[in-house]
Amino acid sequence: MNSESDHTPFPAQQTPSSSPTVLALSEMGKPSSQWTLTLHQTHLALAELSDPQPYIILREEMMKSATLMEGMRAFAIQKPKKMTFKLAPEAVETLAEWIGKPLLAGIYLKRRYSWILPIAVLWVIGSLPIRGNPNVGTDAVPFDPIALILGLTLVVSWAFAKWRPHPALFLVDSLWFLAMSGHLVMNVMDGRSKGWLVLVVLLVWMAMSGLKHFIRFKGMKIERSEP
Repeated sequence: MNSESDHTPFPAQQTPSSSPTVLALSEMGKPSSQWTLTLHQTHLALAELSDPQPYIILREEMMKSATLMEGMRAFAIQKPKKMTFKLAPEAVETLAEWIGKPLLAGIYLKRRYSWILPIAVLWVIGSLPIRGNPNVGTDAVPFDPIALILGLTLVVSWAFAKWRPHPALFLVDSLWFLAMSGHLVMNVMDGRSKGWLVLVVLLVWMAMSGLKHFIRFKGMKIERSEP
C-alpha cells in the first residue's frame, strides 16, 4: 500500500458510464476520524476526509497487508501504519463482493486448517493404549478406535486443504467437530469429568461455523493459497 504522493497515481479502471463505489469508514478508537474507501477494479483507495491524498491498496494485497474481518465488521491495514476501521453491514457485504468468494473461501479454509494438524496428531496419539501401573495406582487406558479414525480423518482433510482445497472440506471438518463432540459426550456419560462439556460447546460452535462457510462457498473453485 502506497501513498499517491509518493507514486504515480493508478488509473481508474471504470467505464465513463459508471462511478466507483465509495464506502464510509470510521477508525476504531477514534470515532471522529472519518475515512472513505473507494473500490476500483484493480485497487482500493483509502483516504481520510481531511486529507485528499489516498493510500492505494492493490487487489493482490487484499487479505494480506489489508484484511476484511467480516464477523467483526472491520477492515484492518498494516501499512503505512496499523489501523482498524469499522464498517456498516452493507459496506462489509460490498467489500466482500469486491474481494470475491474464491479468494475468501481459500483464506478461510487455510485459516481453519492451519491449526488442525497438531490437533489431529494429538488425537491419534490419544487413541493409543497405555499400560497401567498398579504400583503407582495408574489405570490402563484401552485402545480407542473411534478416536484413531477421527484423528486420521482430520490428517487426510488437512492434506487435501493444503494441496487440493475444496469447499466440501468445510463440511468435512464440521462433521468431524460434531463427531468429536458426540464422542466426548459419550465419555462424560461414562464417567469422565463434566468439564469436557465446555469443549463440546466450542466444538459445536466450530461445526456450525464450518457449515455456514460450506453453504456460502459450495460450488466455488478454490486455488491453492500461497505458503
